[in-house]
Amino acid sequence: MKYTKKVLSNGLTILEVPSTDAGSVVVDFFVKTGSRCETPRENGISHFLEHFLFKGTKKFPSAFAISELVDAIGGEMNANTGKEHTQFYIKSASQHLPLIFEILTDMIQNPLLDSDEMEREKGVIVEEINMYKDTPMAEIENVLERTMWPHDALGKDIAGTKETVTKFTPDMFRKYIKRHYQAPNMILGISGKYNLSQFESLVNKYWVKYPKHGYHGWDKIKDRQADARVKIEHKVTEQAHVALGFKSFAYGDPRNAAVSVLASVLGGGMSSRLFTEIREKRGLAYYARAMPGSYQDTGSFTISSGVKVDKIMEALQVIMGELEKIKDAPVDERELQKAKEYIKGKSTIALEDNQVRLDWFLERAAFHKKIETPVETFAKLQKVTAKQVKEVANELFQGKNLTLAVIGPYKDETKFRKILSVE
Repeated sequence: MKYTKKVLSNGLTILEVPSTDAGSVVVDFFVKTGSRCETPRENGISHFLEHFLFKGTKKFPSAFAISELVDAIGGEMNANTGKEHTQFYIKSASQHLPLIFEILTDMIQNPLLDSDEMEREKGVIVEEINMYKDTPMAEIENVLERTMWPHDALGKDIAGTKETVTKFTPDMFRKYIKRHYQAPNMILGISGKYNLSQFESLVNKYWVKYPKHGYHGWDKIKDRQADARVKIEHKVTEQAHVALGFKSFAYGDPRNAAVSVLASVLGGGMSSRLFTEIREKRGLAYYARAMPGSYQDTGSFTISSGVKVDKIMEALQVIMGELEKIKDAPVDERELQKAKEYIKGKSTIALEDNQVRLDWFLERAAFHKKIETPVETFAKLQKVTAKQVKEVANELFQGKNLTLAVIGPYKDETKFRKILSVE
């Protein structure tokens, strides 16, 4: 899988991931800013802007004008916001590259930021926040991260709160864009089938002369956890949702390959240890999974499950027991290889999609010192030993590094604290 990367004189990174077996092209603007780059007053503005830029530009003055053009070519457009990024993309048949490139460019360079549109969108986003609050399976991650990083922007909800969102003004958006949406802080990505000379002409027309300005970065986390933390969010539910989080390692840390294998062994599939013990053997939960994640200066390792309300203690005991097991005894060779092949197989299938391919390279171009291809990453993964998996398990799974979040019909934290006996 090949890619090319270059940086224009104004600091804009151009990332190309061509594909000869595709009939479509995707253009993606990746901005290295997200919810952790916001002030407390701005909490949720990155996500709001993700919506707002589709509401009209200088050339395409309304949401309908944009959506009608994309619908007319059978294209797909979307965007997403994370803690450290916001991205906007349109995918279409390759012959429509000039149109989708122009739409996305005008969204970034010339958004209208209409005050009436903003007021209407406030209601939409408040309802989105309400939706997450009413969906414990999604909200549990927010509860966990608020507890893991209680005094850092990293712990704030990406969507913000009703209180912050309803107070946004067009001037706040303009100031936020000026601080973050600058050429050196953005990546323009393209993947799929396209004419290279046509793409280069579009870049030259719209971006080569775009002015270069400085941008605001992000603040390093200050939280220093010393003891296990517990947060119980009382909610009358038919199913309880639980998440255990452990602070982990930043992007580029050499231990991350072993962490990925550790996550695969514990909760990477339907034959993983947690899924087997919690769901298959005991019938305590519908889902049980383990997910590693990284940020620019830290990381998180999360174990989550949706369990029977009256069986939550048993489920937690099983989880804690499995953590102790993997700390005490090395994974055998068969299970080690299965975990590696699971990661490689799932990744390979996903990477058949041009957008997923582009996302792979965008993340690495944005947050890693070196862009690794999938082949290079898989080679590192293959070298992970059972000893390394055991070592990272012992580094991560310590009581002082543990945060437990629960959503369900519970009020007493004491019984939950008693079960957190990871040493």
